[in-house]
Amino acid sequence: MYSLITTVQHLETAWTRDAVGEEKYTESCKKLISQFKTLKNGSTQLIPNVDKFITEYKMDCKAARHRLLRVGVPATVEYGAPKLNRQNSADDQKHVFEAVQTFITALNCLQLDMRDVDQLHPHLSDLMASLNKVKKLPENHVSRVKVKEWLVNLNQKPASYRLTDDELRQMSFDLQTAYDHWHRIYK
Repeated sequence: MYSLITTVQHLETAWTRDAVGEEKYTESCKKLISQFKTLKNGSTQLIPNVDKFITEYKMDCKAARHRLLRVGVPATVEYGAPKLNRQNSADDQKHVFEAVQTFITALNCLQLDMRDVDQLHPHLSDLMASLNKVKKLPENHVSRVKVKEWLVNLNQKPASYRLTDDELRQMSFDLQTAYDHWHRIYK
């Protein structure tokens, strides 16, 4: 666990210093997050609380803590990738279409009563990545904010967690609201 957290911290530092490329960062970060979740689920007896583990071993890993325990997706998914700002109009149209498609897929999952974290998280992660590719969408747009809030929320729960009726209803409402606001931009 210690080495995995330290590795993510170093990767985050390398990314912020532009010492690692976008694709390599995203690929490596996704792999490390996946390994972390697997290790975390398999070692709950030894390490019941990762936050306490980090504190106990006096680990200086603020970025890794944020990436692994709070957000659960690479920075390129959370904030968008820098090179995506240099896209042309045809690319932007493609990304708008992709975002609509992933929005509808995520909403359909909820309508089909999918409520396990491991079922929903990949769809929200894809949706966040799609929204970040659209250059016309402001950083603080409600669709980005709501999807990110739910990504963070789901990431803080175990993969086997099942959303309650209230949580499912709230998530459906928030995603539908986000989609409605998104749709207003492209009318």
